[in-house]
Amino acid sequence: MEYIIRVDDRLIHGQVVEGWIKPLKISLVVICSDSIYCDAMQKTLFSLAIPPKVSLECSPISETAENIVTKKYKNNTLILISSLVELDLLIQNVKTKNPDYIFPPINIGGLRYCSGKKQIYKALCLDNKDLELIKKFSTQNIVLEYYLLPNDNKIVLNKEIYEIEKVLNSTD
Repeated sequence: MEYIIRVDDRLIHGQVVEGWIKPLKISLVVICSDSIYCDAMQKTLFSLAIPPKVSLECSPISETAENIVTKKYKNNTLILISSLVELDLLIQNVKTKNPDYIFPPINIGGLRYCSGKKQIYKALCLDNKDLELIKKFSTQNIVLEYYLLPNDNKIVLNKEIYEIEKVLNSTD
């Protein structure tokens, strides 16, 4: 495994530590976020949440993109990003640097409920803006897989666009 990109609005939490970092023997966690990169307190809190032998980097989206393109991330790296919007920015940055870059399947983990979103799966709440991004990623041949833990069954969101659209457009 070279690296995994995981979209999870909580970034580092118990499920990530116990269900991802430990069993996959992750050696580097990268929090890809312009806002967290500039927030010393958040960086400190996240560094306290991961096991001591795991390295943590908080990097802006453009730097993470550069590191992906130059293949800096090797040997069990987990890249965490908090939203589909930030994922889109990361993908745009990578594609600007290398238009032919092919991403591995991207894990969509937890995106919790907030106003205007509807629950699609257990820990996945989306709105129409999110759906438009999923459609955009599909046109770019970027595979989005929803699963909470590495051994869970994977649901390929690209193949579920119609079903997601039905849920988002329902009146209940």
